Amino acid sequence: WTQAQCDARLESDLERYAAEVAAALGDAPRTQAQFDALVSFHYNTGAIARATLTARHRAGDIAGAASEFARWNRAGGRVLHGLTRRRAAEADLYLG
Repeated sequence: WTQAQCDARLESDLERYAAEVAAALGDAPRTQAQFDALVSFHYNTGAIARATLTARHRAGDIAGAASEFARWNRAGGRVLHGLTRRRAAEADLYLG
Protein backbone atom coordinates (compact mmCIF):
# COMPACT_ATOMS: atom_id res chain seq x y z
CA TRP A 1 0.00 0.00 0.00
CA THR A 2 1.16 3.52 -0.72
CA GLN A 3 0.90 6.23 1.93
CA ALA A 4 -1.93 7.81 -0.07
CA GLN A 5 -3.84 4.51 -0.12
CA CYS A 6 -3.33 4.09 3.63
CA ASP A 7 -4.51 7.64 4.29
CA ALA A 8 -7.60 7.15 2.11
CA ARG A 9 -8.45 3.88 3.85
CA LEU A 10 -8.08 5.44 7.30
CA GLU A 11 -10.31 8.34 6.29
CA SER A 12 -12.95 5.95 4.94
CA ASP A 13 -12.80 3.80 8.08
CA LEU A 14 -13.08 6.82 10.37
CA GLU A 15 -16.11 8.11 8.47
CA ARG A 16 -17.80 4.73 8.94
CA TYR A 17 -16.93 4.50 12.64
CA ALA A 18 -18.05 8.10 13.25
CA ALA A 19 -21.40 7.36 11.60
CA GLU A 20 -21.82 4.24 13.76
CA VAL A 21 -21.03 6.20 16.93
CA ALA A 22 -23.51 8.93 15.93
CA ALA A 23 -26.19 6.29 15.33
CA ALA A 24 -25.48 4.58 18.67
CA LEU A 25 -25.69 7.87 20.57
CA GLY A 26 -28.86 8.98 18.85
CA ASP A 27 -29.94 12.40 20.04
CA ALA A 28 -27.95 12.23 23.29
CA PRO A 29 -25.97 15.44 23.78
CA ARG A 30 -22.21 15.19 23.49
CA THR A 31 -19.18 17.38 23.21
CA GLN A 32 -16.72 17.06 20.36
CA ALA A 33 -14.19 15.58 22.80
CA GLN A 34 -16.69 12.95 23.95
CA PHE A 35 -17.53 12.06 20.36
CA ASP A 36 -13.85 11.82 19.43
CA ALA A 37 -13.11 9.56 22.40
CA LEU A 38 -16.02 7.30 21.50
CA VAL A 39 -14.90 7.07 17.87
CA SER A 40 -11.42 6.07 19.06
CA PHE A 41 -12.94 3.48 21.39
CA HIS A 42 -15.17 2.09 18.64
CA TYR A 43 -12.35 2.05 16.10
CA ASN A 44 -10.32 -0.14 18.46
CA THR A 45 -13.10 -2.35 19.89
CA GLY A 46 -15.99 -2.30 17.43
CA ALA A 47 -18.24 -2.34 20.49
CA ILE A 48 -20.05 0.99 20.53
CA ALA A 49 -23.50 -0.56 20.06
CA ARG A 50 -23.15 -3.04 22.93
CA ALA A 51 -20.92 -1.21 25.41
CA THR A 52 -22.34 -0.18 28.76
CA LEU A 53 -20.47 3.10 28.40
CA THR A 54 -22.75 3.98 25.46
CA ALA A 55 -25.86 3.32 27.54
CA ARG A 56 -24.47 5.38 30.39
CA HIS A 57 -23.64 8.25 28.07
CA ARG A 58 -27.12 8.18 26.56
CA ALA A 59 -28.56 8.26 30.09
CA GLY A 60 -26.52 11.37 30.89
CA ASP A 61 -24.20 9.55 33.33
CA ILE A 62 -20.96 11.09 32.08
CA ALA A 63 -18.84 10.03 35.06
CA GLY A 64 -20.21 6.50 34.84
CA ALA A 65 -19.54 6.36 31.11
CA ALA A 66 -15.98 7.58 31.60
CA SER A 67 -15.34 4.86 34.18
CA GLU A 68 -16.47 2.20 31.68
CA PHE A 69 -13.51 2.80 29.36
CA ALA A 70 -11.21 1.04 31.84
CA ARG A 71 -13.15 -2.21 31.52
CA TRP A 72 -12.00 -2.62 27.92
CA ASN A 73 -8.33 -3.34 28.59
CA ARG A 74 -8.13 -7.06 27.77
CA ALA A 75 -7.21 -9.08 24.72
CA GLY A 76 -7.28 -12.86 24.76
CA GLY A 77 -8.49 -12.68 28.36
CA ARG A 78 -5.34 -10.90 29.53
CA VAL A 79 -4.98 -7.32 30.73
CA LEU A 80 -2.69 -5.46 28.35
CA HIS A 81 -0.88 -2.39 29.62
CA GLY A 82 -1.08 -0.74 26.20
CA LEU A 83 -4.87 -1.09 26.21
CA THR A 84 -5.01 0.18 29.78
CA ARG A 85 -3.10 3.30 28.70
CA ARG A 86 -5.24 3.73 25.60
CA ARG A 87 -8.50 3.46 27.55
CA ALA A 88 -7.20 5.95 30.15
CA ALA A 89 -6.32 8.41 27.37
CA GLU A 90 -9.77 7.96 25.83
CA ALA A 91 -11.44 8.51 29.21
CA ASP A 92 -9.39 11.66 29.74
CA LEU A 93 -10.38 12.94 26.30
CA TYR A 94 -14.02 12.00 26.97
CA LEU A 95 -14.01 14.04 30.18
CA GLY A 96 -12.46 16.91 28.23
